[in-house]
Amino acid sequence: MAEQRFAGMTCAEAAELAPAFVLGALGAAESDAVRRHMAACPELHAEMAELHSVVPALFGAVEPVAPSAGLKDRILAAAAIDLAEREGAGSRPAPSRPSPTQPRPAEVPRRGTDFGSIFRRPIWSAVAIAAALAVVALGAWNVQLRDQLTGLEAYRNGVVQVLDAAAQPGAQLAVLTDPTGSGGPSGLAAVAVDGSVAMVMRDLKPTTGTQVYEAWLIGANQVPVAIGGFKVDRSGTASFVTPHPAIGEGVVVALTLEAQPGATTPTPPILAVGTAHAQSS
Repeated sequence: MAEQRFAGMTCAEAAELAPAFVLGALGAAESDAVRRHMAACPELHAEMAELHSVVPALFGAVEPVAPSAGLKDRILAAAAIDLAEREGAGSRPAPSRPSPTQPRPAEVPRRGTDFGSIFRRPIWSAVAIAAALAVVALGAWNVQLRDQLTGLEAYRNGVVQVLDAAAQPGAQLAVLTDPTGSGGPSGLAAVAVDGSVAMVMRDLKPTTGTQVYEAWLIGANQVPVAIGGFKVDRSGTASFVTPHPAIGEGVVVALTLEAQPGATTPTPPILAVGTAHAQSS
C-alpha cells in the first residue's frame, strides 16, 4: 500500500485506527477523519473490509438467552416475603384474654389462606403489577435480541458473499460510507469484471409501503445508472446481487431511498457512497 495523506491522515494512520473504527469506539473527530480519508484515498484499504466481516461474526457467536421459567415465581415469592416482613414489623400482638369456656382444638375452625384478600391489598397489587411488567419486558428484550442476531448473521453472510466476489480476477471493491460523516449507513460493494454487483449494507432504516433502497453506478460520464432496489426490515441490514454490463474501473457505487421502484434519477440525499478500486496484486 502506497503511503498517502488525505483528510489530514495517512494510510498507515487510517489502518491503525481501523479496528476501533469498525467497532464504533473512536471519537467523533477521529471517526470523521477516517471516513473522509477512505472517501478520498485511492488505495483499497482491504483491512477495513476484512474487519467489517469479522465484527458481525463476534456478535453471531452470542446465543440469545431466554428468561428462566421460574423467574416470575421467584419475583412474586420475594415480594410476598418482603410484604410479610413489613406487616409483621408494623403490628403488635394483642394480649390474650382468658375465656371461660376454652374450645377444644378440634372445635376451632380451620381457615385457609385468603389469597384474594392478599392480592386486593394495595402494596401487593403494585408489586404484582411491577413483577408482571418485568416479565413482559424480559420477553420483549429477548425477541429484540433474536432479531438483532438474525440481522447480524444476514450481514455476515452478505459480507462473505461480497468479499468472495471481490476476490475474483478483475473485480473491484468499494467501501460505502455516509457522505455526511454522521455515522449513517455503511457497507461493501463488489463490482465484477462483467459488471455485476454484489452489495451488503447495514444501519439502514426499515422501508415502509412502496419504499425501496436503490443502488446506483456512476461511471466516467458521471451519469447515475440505477441497477436495482431492495427492501429492508427492522434488522436494518440487506444484501443485494444483480447483473449489469461493465462500466469500467473506478466506478462509484451509491445508495438512495426512493418512494417506489423504477427511479431513473437519484432522490437526494445520497445515503452511502464509495469508489470501487481493483484489488492490489
